[in-house]
Amino acid sequence: MCKSIFISIILTCFFSCKAYPEVVINGTRIVFHAQDKESVIQLMNKGKKPYLVQMWLDDGNPKARPGEVNVPFIVNPPVIRIDPERGQAIRLMALNGHLPQDRESLFWFNLLEVPPKPTQRIQAGDNVLQMAFRTRIKLFYRPDNLVPSPPQAYKQLKVSLIGNKLTIINPSPYFITFSKLEVRHSKTSPVLSRVVNFTKRMVNPESEIEFSLKSTDNKDIRGEKLFYSIINDYGGESVNEQIL
Repeated sequence: MCKSIFISIILTCFFSCKAYPEVVINGTRIVFHAQDKESVIQLMNKGKKPYLVQMWLDDGNPKARPGEVNVPFIVNPPVIRIDPERGQAIRLMALNGHLPQDRESLFWFNLLEVPPKPTQRIQAGDNVLQMAFRTRIKLFYRPDNLVPSPPQAYKQLKVSLIGNKLTIINPSPYFITFSKLEVRHSKTSPVLSRVVNFTKRMVNPESEIEFSLKSTDNKDIRGEKLFYSIINDYGGESVNEQIL
């Protein structure tokens, strides 16, 4: 009994410890416009200690190490120290890469936050838990003069329903990420159907994506409305609806 209580106390202390990054990126995504030679990324250390930060890009493989992936961008500087409660501007510069000019290309921006070494003297046998946090956000390379404009792209999505399979076709040159998909009779009515597995939420340019729906009352949802929200360039949501 005492042993169980002791273990519970240890676990409570462990999980109540701070477990979130102190260095944050201003924004949830980066849009690099082809007409720009560089893009500025703002970082902020919200903590009370200085942090060493390493940054790199990958092309979709989260296990790729810095320098292993050939991407047409460089991060300057790739390693910095950010003092407590201070900000830092990072420059992302484009190289002469041969990227498609009729659609967006997707890369990923990685930030690894390394905490400082303990300032107190560590005695032999002492245990010290230090956590390095990694943040990974999308980087979209956007060519000039794409049609339609980004705010109009999600309105051109086409939907079809066969059985419980919902297919969404994206005819635009943009990546579109969904934050919500629900079937209702009206905007304020109860949900009639939801996506079963909503782990894959992004549809590529000029591509389609399929979802499995599960009705809440086993009724036919044809003729009802699909309400969907997408994540826009600013990290907010844009909402639209279509009849199934």
